[in-house]
Amino acid sequence: MKLSSLLTESSILIEPDVQNKEQAIERLLETFDAYLDPTMRKLVFQRLLDRERKISSYVDHGVAIPHCKFEGLNRVLVGLITSSKGFDAQDPPDTRINLLFLVLAPAEKNTLMLQTLAAVARLCHTKEMRDALRRTKSPARIIKQIEESGVDVKSTITAGDVMAVAPSVLLPETPLPDAISQIIEAPDDGLPVTDSQNKLLGELSSIEILAIGLPKYVDLLKDDTFLTQFEPFENYFRQEKHLTVRDVMTREILTVEEDAPIIKVTNMLVSGRKSRLYVVRDGKLCGIVYRRDLLSRVLQA
Repeated sequence: MKLSSLLTESSILIEPDVQNKEQAIERLLETFDAYLDPTMRKLVFQRLLDRERKISSYVDHGVAIPHCKFEGLNRVLVGLITSSKGFDAQDPPDTRINLLFLVLAPAEKNTLMLQTLAAVARLCHTKEMRDALRRTKSPARIIKQIEESGVDVKSTITAGDVMAVAPSVLLPETPLPDAISQIIEAPDDGLPVTDSQNKLLGELSSIEILAIGLPKYVDLLKDDTFLTQFEPFENYFRQEKHLTVRDVMTREILTVEEDAPIIKVTNMLVSGRKSRLYVVRDGKLCGIVYRRDLLSRVLQA
């Protein structure tokens, strides 16, 4: 099924007079009058706002995809608002939305919801397509552009569909104190390590860093009361100025290709007891799948 087949000209609003994401959602819901009576529309609106308070639907690059499942719907509904100047995303603050896709699905169609969200994410992946959608002033032409993009609502969710862009990367020669500062600002407690060509080499996390401060033989001690005789993290403070990421990083990481099925990704994270997994293409870093995102983006879609 093509993504374009889920859109109608009446559900595409170009440069509407909306000030923020909440108003944009409300306007798009009005375009679904054929499928939502006033009572249902009010309930769906509240469901969407409740979800936005828990986790923002803002993706990145001026794109937001608010969505929810609802009892009583008999088909997937997709709407789109385009805005060249953008409107207030509300969360995160000081962020503007240029493209807002609204996706509604029947309560029992969780997989179809995920497949549709993944298709929208693929459509908006490139700057060229985002810019083209923003510039186009005709709903019919927008549907044609989406059709020509070849984006389908696939039957299988893959690693590429749920991965996030790496917040930043570390180079092997990065001084350890600088790397720690980057990790503290990251959404998870670790960052990928790549070379200058973006080839994935490993990762550096809080585990490797904290391990520097422990005596090498700590695992052999039968009585950990001896540890009270050591200055906490003495080893770390003695070495920190001389260490780089290369000295501390681990190469024991989980990787998959973009087309790996989501069930494989989930199994690797669970069996490996890892909080993240790296998505690669020809050995180069494409993105990261965080274990917690499988909860928010898959189980609570």
